[in-house]
Amino acid sequence: MATITNLVKGDTVTFECEALENITGWKIRVEIYGSAHSIKKATANTGGSDSQVKIIDAINGEFEIYINKGETTDFEHNAKIEIEMEDVSGKLWTVHQEDVEFSSERIKWITP
Repeated sequence: MATITNLVKGDTVTFECEALENITGWKIRVEIYGSAHSIKKATANTGGSDSQVKIIDAINGEFEIYINKGETTDFEHNAKIEIEMEDVSGKLWTVHQEDVEFSSERIKWITP
């Protein structure tokens, strides 16, 4: 699974993840959450879309999680991420939990 430890608030980020098994037809849900803010992402087959969580190579267990510009600006310094997978028989696994640190962006200008 991906290691996600430090993010800059407001950045666009793609996390490349690998489940190490065939995930054809599986559902993936992701939540990044802090004490006052949360963003939820999911595959299209569980209420999300390919622009949130996309299975890239199901046979090899590869998927990507997309965080869009501005989605993380409201987070405090510390948060958590959790990734849950559901196989075609309905079995659930929390496959990843990790603390995330958010840094404030330094560059807020367009031209020098």
